[in-house]
Amino acid sequence: MGKNKKIKGLSLIESLVCLVIVGIGFIGVNQMITYATSSIDRSIDANKINFLSETAIEDIMGDPNNASNYSFSQQCTKNYSSTGSLADKAKAKWAKHFMQENQLKINNKFKKLPCDQLDTKEANITSDADRTSIKFKFKSNKGKKEKFIGVVVK
Repeated sequence: MGKNKKIKGLSLIESLVCLVIVGIGFIGVNQMITYATSSIDRSIDANKINFLSETAIEDIMGDPNNASNYSFSQQCTKNYSSTGSLADKAKAKWAKHFMQENQLKINNKFKKLPCDQLDTKEANITSDADRTSIKFKFKSNKGKKEKFIGVVVK
């Protein structure tokens, strides 16, 4: 009669299968983290665009009789000069906010967020006898994403 031996422990093949299963799990978790991070970045950009455009629209709504002076267009250049009129001061403030200066602080140093030449911010004012309306257009992500917000001023 032969003796039945009970083998205790794991074989090499079982260990490798376990490592493969755990590795696949780590890859899946890593991909979920990457997707979640990019989703958060997109959400932050959308919220920032909404906030900045609403701020700009409130500035224009505060000066409805001169709304036509608030036409605005900016790429990734610094043009903050203001000549003294309320519209020029507001546009200089928008330009500074849209360039996102001093909004991100890492290790006690302010960082400038990346901006591509295809990223634009525009405010188009249309007026007729009855009403004045504003349309803000933002292009981000190297000009690939567009966001619009519009309002009737008066």
